[in-house]
Amino acid sequence: MPDNHKQWMTVKTAFGYVGVGFSGGKVAKLWLPAGNLKKLESDIRKWVPTGAKTRDAQLAKKLADYFNGKPVTFGNKLIFQKANSFSNAILTSLLKVKWGKTTTYGELAERAGFKGAGRAVGSVMAKNEIPLIIPCHRVIRADGALGGFSGPGGVTLKKRMLELEGHYQK
Repeated sequence: MPDNHKQWMTVKTAFGYVGVGFSGGKVAKLWLPAGNLKKLESDIRKWVPTGAKTRDAQLAKKLADYFNGKPVTFGNKLIFQKANSFSNAILTSLLKVKWGKTTTYGELAERAGFKGAGRAVGSVMAKNEIPLIIPCHRVIRADGALGGFSGPGGVTLKKRMLELEGHYQK
């Protein structure tokens, strides 16, 4: 889709600045909290060199509320990345994991109809372009350990987000 159909915004939160990319009015990309606004805007510009800055006040409030420890529901005005049917099934199932809850890679695979595909779920999580809204931070290992996280700060940010939601096992 041409850049002129893409827009973006930044939101200041208690964890740092969050970036959101929109395509055709739907959320297409989310950058998790970063402390440096200029670096975040530079990263956004790599995704959309000529897109216009915008403001979605409702989404901005939900993002700020989330990082202030308030349970929020983001809705589903989302564009899944160009993904195969397996990835789409996993991401769709993940949308059902609510605030304060976690699931394992294996449970998520089974819930999506792919029993035994827990390792492949990890790959889908690593490629999730809309983290938080598609809550990949809520997917943990079967032994209760956090597993991986590709957001800034890695597993440390994942742990903080789960603690914020009142759920951290190990």
